[in-house]
Amino acid sequence: MSFREILRKLNNRYVYATLLFLIVILFIDQFNLFEQIRLSKSVKDKKQQIEYYEKLVPESKQYLNDLQNDTATMEKVAREQYLMKRDNEIIYLTETQE
Repeated sequence: MSFREILRKLNNRYVYATLLFLIVILFIDQFNLFEQIRLSKSVKDKKQQIEYYEKLVPESKQYLNDLQNDTATMEKVAREQYLMKRDNEIIYLTETQE
């Protein structure tokens, strides 16, 4: 079978319609191949974020419980994050250069 015979067999409207359909579906359509790849990557990233935050939930619950019930933890947070002090204390802040 020569190249010309192959071209003659492929030269009909059904082949053209099929090729046009594939081009539209793969490249032009709203949900084209590239968009599907991008969305698949996005879903994978979101699933990784979900796993990360699900791991943080127990730690955060424990920290919240400590803040609500443990006075030492409350005092530590108040001093470190909110720069609170007792009445008879003086606080010196030092800045470090990075």
